[in-house]
Order: sequence, then C-alpha cells, then structure tokens
Amino acid sequence: MVSILIVDDERPIRQVLARWLSDAGYRTAEADGADAAMASMAAESSAVVLCDVQMPGHDGLWLTRQLRAQHPATAIVLVTGITTVPPSMSMQDGVLAYLVKPFKRETLLEAVQQGVKWHEQALASGERAATSEELDRWLDRLEKG
Repeated sequence: MVSILIVDDERPIRQVLARWLSDAGYRTAEADGADAAMASMAAESSAVVLCDVQMPGHDGLWLTRQLRAQHPATAIVLVTGITTVPPSMSMQDGVLAYLVKPFKRETLLEAVQQGVKWHEQALASGERAATSEELDRWLDRLEKG
C-alpha cells in the first residue's frame, strides 16, 4: 500500500486529507510540522508528501529542500492558502503540484496519483533528485499521454 505523509499544523485539515486518502486506498501518516515530518520520513519514507507552506517553525519550503536532499524519490505536493504562487515557491525543485485551499477531493487525488507515478519513476531511475526542468518535461509527457 502506498504511503502518503500529510504535513500541516492544522489538525482538522490533516484529518480531512487523511480520510480522503484512506478512502482512496492510501496509507497515511500525519505530522504537525516540518521537524515531525523529517522524523516520520526517517522512520518510514513516504511516496508522496503533502505539505502546507505556512507553518510555525520551519515552513514548507524549508521542508521541501530537506526532503529533496534526504529523500529525492519522494514526490512533494505543496498545499497553500496563498491564492497566487510566488516565484520562490514555483521554482522549488521537486515540487510536483500546488493545491490552493480549499480544494476538492478529486483535485487532491489527482495530484497524489501523479505524485505516486513520479515516485515510481524516480525509484526506477536510481532515486536521484529531479530538477524543476525534469519535472516540467515529465508533466508534459504525462499530459500528452
């Protein structure tokens, strides 16, 4: 069963996302911040990390850099309440998608499915970190079928 790590400082959001993902057949783990997420990943790596951008302590962008360095085959989906994605977020290596709160269950499941495919491809290619350019090419190929 594919494991998804949900990182958000708001417990109700983690619970809703976990329920949606569990109902879709995924195994979920939850972390209330970046440090807890890194500890969770050290214990058991997840295929996809759903990460809130704005959290107390280390933010989601810090976590993205740590995940890229230590878990390069993990797909990252950033979750944000920010309606426009600033360049500092859009240029993060290894970020597969951005979900703007509130979003629908279908949007979440689509992003996670893409993340799982990306993760499997990354594992097959030797678990190296993908660049933003490589992610763009991969997404283009996925969209074209």
